[in-house]
Amino acid sequence: MSHFTAEQVKKINHFRSLTLEQCERITTVLEDHEARPGDQLLAEGDFGDTMILVFQGQIEVTKNISVRTPTGLAKSRRAIIRLETTDPPPSAPPLTAPKTFVVKVPAFGIGEFALVLEKAIRTANVNAMTPLSYGILKLADFATLVEGDGTIGGPVYYEVAKAAVTSLAQASADISNLTQAFFFSLSR
Repeated sequence: MSHFTAEQVKKINHFRSLTLEQCERITTVLEDHEARPGDQLLAEGDFGDTMILVFQGQIEVTKNISVRTPTGLAKSRRAIIRLETTDPPPSAPPLTAPKTFVVKVPAFGIGEFALVLEKAIRTANVNAMTPLSYGILKLADFATLVEGDGTIGGPVYYEVAKAAVTSLAQASADISNLTQAFFFSLSR
């Protein structure tokens, strides 16, 4: 059993519609973890079957990009966003100053697609920017909880579906912008 509480789990948007009793059941299958600044939690392109619930600290989400240079392709990472807990705030300042937006929320979850897909593909890199206190929720454990209480699944799957639709809409807009830029460059 985790040292995290039902109240802490309920602060994460994916679980906010659950009762405290249901959140308490989630704490029974959460694995407690800590990370140091710079530690990588998720790697873009990897397969995963776990969701990470961050209760204290700041993370940076980055995407891998390839840039054509005179000597060939150079691989780089682009910061997309930082997420930071407010309740409690991080225990130390971040490893580096942010080069992107910092979204502050009481607590947050990442890798939520892993709660619905056995082999969810990680869509970004996630690194700790401060000391991190987090829990790991495995798909198999979550599925067992849902089997025992079907009312846990609905609200959580709804939040995961909303996140998926938002991601899909953003990806579609990104593709549209890239296509327009490509055709604009061809027409010059």
